[in-house]
Amino acid sequence: MSGTSELSIYETTFAKTDKTDAILVVGGKKLHVNKAVLSYHSDYFSALFNSEFKEKSIEEIEIKDVKFEDFAVVLSLVHKNPMKPMHAAPRLTIFPPLDNSDKFLELADRFMLPAAKRFVEFFLYENPKVLTKEKIRLADKYHLEDLLEVTIASLESQDEFKGYSKMGLSDATKSKLFDRISTILNI
Repeated sequence: MSGTSELSIYETTFAKTDKTDAILVVGGKKLHVNKAVLSYHSDYFSALFNSEFKEKSIEEIEIKDVKFEDFAVVLSLVHKNPMKPMHAAPRLTIFPPLDNSDKFLELADRFMLPAAKRFVEFFLYENPKVLTKEKIRLADKYHLEDLLEVTIASLESQDEFKGYSKMGLSDATKSKLFDRISTILNI
């Protein structure tokens, strides 16, 4: 997959239209967005666009400390045509299960985009290639309660519980794992 084809996906998704009224600049690359859409989906962008921050009145707003492609994917998840996790065309597969899910969830949290976070949660839930331990780790880290509940409920044998004690999980998640193994062992 060449860099040019990747960028064309992002450029097409965030091209200037009569409905865009703001430009977010990431690493020198522009994303044309609609302030109302982002404000509706994000308290972060609502504050940025609608309060007395200097960004309210400037034409281009720089977003720092993010990778352009990751940020574009996360923003697309709250737009009319989100970039899909798995496309029929391999060149459009921009949402690998393990490589970027953690980063996408981190960005969804940072920019307060709960709908994007939910989309990633659903993707993790539906993707059989994502290991159970990885699902539980991400669900715990980003408070994805539905994913956590369903994934823990899918554990069926004592052997599946090995290694969780060393993962740095929250006490609440450890308790849920303990409850599940207790059920399996009829304790």
